[in-house]
Amino acid sequence: MKGSQWLCGLLISVFCLPAWSTPPLKPELLSEQVQADKEGWWKTGFLVGTVSSKGWEVGFIWESGELEVLAGKGALNGTNYPAKTYEVSVQPEYYYLWDKLRVSRKPLVIRYKYPFWSNPFATNSGYRVIDVQPVESSFSKTPSFTQYPNGIDLNPTIKNSRTYTQRQTFGLVLHVARWLLNHKCTVYLHLGGTARSLKSRPTYKPSLEYNADKREYEHQMVLTYETYEVEVPNVVRLHTDSEAICCYAEDSAMSQSEVYVEYYGAKAQADTVTFSILNSIHVAPPFDEEEN
Repeated sequence: MKGSQWLCGLLISVFCLPAWSTPPLKPELLSEQVQADKEGWWKTGFLVGTVSSKGWEVGFIWESGELEVLAGKGALNGTNYPAKTYEVSVQPEYYYLWDKLRVSRKPLVIRYKYPFWSNPFATNSGYRVIDVQPVESSFSKTPSFTQYPNGIDLNPTIKNSRTYTQRQTFGLVLHVARWLLNHKCTVYLHLGGTARSLKSRPTYKPSLEYNADKREYEHQMVLTYETYEVEVPNVVRLHTDSEAICCYAEDSAMSQSEVYVEYYGAKAQADTVTFSILNSIHVAPPFDEEEN
């Protein structure tokens, strides 16, 4: 009898030990890879901004809610960050979120999924809303502040200093995306103000062309593309494969806290280049405006 009691006690201790020994808050290891969405979506993430226009569109087969989100508008320092516009969609199964979005006048955290394949006729945007929540009142209330009160520094080793260089900048995180295929995290950082961007558009111009049938030259309108400059919000894309940095960027965005960052990229590239690696991030104090 004693032997069976001892065996039962041993089994209970073995199976229950992991549950008893699990700490209430597990710190993210700096080397831990970015975690993808558990449901297997190709891309997930969230935007922080204010809904500017909205409308529920009903077609012959499909219907959806279509929104414009002004990322950056409504932030504490919104005057320094001209809003970047995103188009997002709400599918019928998430209609209860539509009720929240259409009456909101304040900045929101809008979570989305971005399927690898989607029906282009079902919605106007690939960003499909799956959750909505209010912004966090202070960065000091986030898990990242608890785990990394002094920010995160990975201190990378730059193997070829002739080709790559380290840069520092300051801004507001508007949008964070997680990618399933390569376990990468993309941070969209607003540097403030605007930047000039080149775009192209089709246009028809007169040209003297040879007509082989008539064996003569004649004037025709030929399709060409012309480039032009536009003013756009000064937003850069920074990448990381660190789960800790990705979470820190997410928490800074949800609390609308400005951050100092360091990243490295090719020397020949401009500061607004896309494929730059984020290796350091710190929220600018004070962490809570109420403490001033």
